[in-house]
Amino acid sequence: MNDTRTPAHLQRCPDAPSVAEIQHRGGAHVPAFFGESAKFLGDHDIDYGRYTSRDFMQAEFDHMWSRVWQFACREEQIPQEHDYIIYDIGRWSVIVVRGADGQIRAFHNSCMHRGTKLRPSGTDGNAEVLRCPFHGWAWNSDGGLKEVICPWDFPHVSPESHGLRPVRVDFWGGFVFVTFDDDAAPLRDYMEVIPGHTDHLRMEDRYIAAWIRKELPSNWKAAQEAFIEAYHVLETHPQLVKSVADANGQYDVYGDHVSRRLGTMGVPSPHLKTRMS
Repeated sequence: MNDTRTPAHLQRCPDAPSVAEIQHRGGAHVPAFFGESAKFLGDHDIDYGRYTSRDFMQAEFDHMWSRVWQFACREEQIPQEHDYIIYDIGRWSVIVVRGADGQIRAFHNSCMHRGTKLRPSGTDGNAEVLRCPFHGWAWNSDGGLKEVICPWDFPHVSPESHGLRPVRVDFWGGFVFVTFDDDAAPLRDYMEVIPGHTDHLRMEDRYIAAWIRKELPSNWKAAQEAFIEAYHVLETHPQLVKSVADANGQYDVYGDHVSRRLGTMGVPSPHLKTRMS
């Protein structure tokens, strides 16, 4: 028997315009990259353990967070030489620092002697010398070993052997990315279509106007998924239906690393019962 159902990635809210149709209403030019790139990835249930299992979380750290490129900071957050900022993910702590030569580098935020954090998590500042608060070993902002207290007791230690452990760092649009995987593909390759979609926005010329962070008592995927779907708007944010076309959202999948949701603002929801003027 043939299945006559519409594939999930082609279904639309009845009588609701698509994102593309909304964009073309005014007759303005719409860049090609706003076109759809929908893929049907299945409709099977997702195992509950992905959100609660310690083993699954450990697998993410072993096979994902240890390998992916991840946003650590913006370049304007460390504008001067010797400025630093700490980025943490799981058990890893990274110090991103601008050296005296102006180059931004990243290192494990860990003393090469006993592993003490050189700078506390969640901090930033300026430090010409990165000094361990436990035994006083010190490194320059380029990661080079500067001082060992009582060097006669450490004949095996040298600047060549005990510089700070580097972390791979790369840049795009004023964003600083790090990865713990020395074999990871270059950042531009990893980002797939993103530069082509956004380079015209010249993100490198922008700056942080406000930085808001909140720790949520949930698995990170549950939090992220709530922010990349509009299905909950009708029930959770009914006050938005006059200005958010919740059922018109466009969801696109590109390659292995990039997905996208396009939402419309200033457009009434097709679920709105009253007609807007």
